[in-house]
Amino acid sequence: MPPRNMQPELTLLAKMKQGDEEAFVALYRQHKDAVYRFALLLTGSHHLASDVTQETFMHFLSRPGQYDPGRGTIAAWLCGVARNMARKDARSREDATDPEELEGEGYAAHLLADNVTPLDRILKDETAELVRRAVAAIAPHYRDVLILCELSELSYAEAAQVCGIDIGTVRSRLSRARAQLADRLGRLGVLTTSAPAKEAVQ
Repeated sequence: MPPRNMQPELTLLAKMKQGDEEAFVALYRQHKDAVYRFALLLTGSHHLASDVTQETFMHFLSRPGQYDPGRGTIAAWLCGVARNMARKDARSREDATDPEELEGEGYAAHLLADNVTPLDRILKDETAELVRRAVAAIAPHYRDVLILCELSELSYAEAAQVCGIDIGTVRSRLSRARAQLADRLGRLGVLTTSAPAKEAVQ
């Protein structure tokens, strides 16, 4: 049986499946900011993140039956859909994307988040571009768990659901991702010490 705190969402989902548009709108409002923030960190582009978010919720609207409550939360499932959409868009638009587009977007100036996360506070200052570059430079399979667990604040179990791996692998990849990020930020001068990297690999 799903956790009790999932029951309100599952009630909305059941109404949505019956054609209740207000139920879909309620779920959209509840999760859109987290999905957008996740997509933004994956793509590094506001334009692409908006597209991925829209595609994710269109997929949800048209295929709500694909979500299985027994496998995790709606939030984690939506992040999984967004991850797939971002990868598909990256493959289809790689040759057509102008690199200068990413430079001029002001990476975190228009984050659509109601709640400020630790990363939001970093991305809103002058180090935003350096942090974006450091996150983007991490190997994709490490970057995914870093964004999910540290930056999107999903649980290890939810990150495992999104990535299709076990929790032990999530922990291992997250440790390496933290070390890589701390090292890159240290070399860029964003961090003044490499202590976080040492702590992360213990």
